[in-house]
Amino acid sequence: MKHLITAATLAAICLAGCALNPLAGGGAFSSDTARAYIYTPEEQAAMTAQGTIPTMTSPSEIRERLANAGKETKPTGEVNYCDAGLASLIQARRDEALTAIAAACGGPDQYQVRHEGPGNVKARYAGNIKLTPGCTRSKVIIFRCNGVQPKPEMRK
Repeated sequence: MKHLITAATLAAICLAGCALNPLAGGGAFSSDTARAYIYTPEEQAAMTAQGTIPTMTSPSEIRERLANAGKETKPTGEVNYCDAGLASLIQARRDEALTAIAAACGGPDQYQVRHEGPGNVKARYAGNIKLTPGCTRSKVIIFRCNGVQPKPEMRK
């Protein structure tokens, strides 16, 4: 009986810790909105003004792209956030993502959102076991800074 009470107490402490800090240990409520990812010039060259990769284009789209060559501005970068959970948590994550964009661009009025939609779900599985913690409903905000464009962080 004593072991049962001890196990129940430990389980309650662990669950209370997770409930108090849902971001602990990169859990299911975490997102990578601490920093905005800035595109490299090579990445910018391969995308449209909305931040997508051109795939199937109609002849009218090709004509428009040739007419606007050099005139359209490419997006600066992107921020991913988790779109799963309670509405208040989702809104807090989105606000955190917009704050990260504002920090990268130099202020809250120094950017424009080009696209917001489904993001990259980066999860690895071994059979039916998920190896990476994180969100299964990611959203991405693709943005363009209005003023000076920040430099991408080159990873080695």
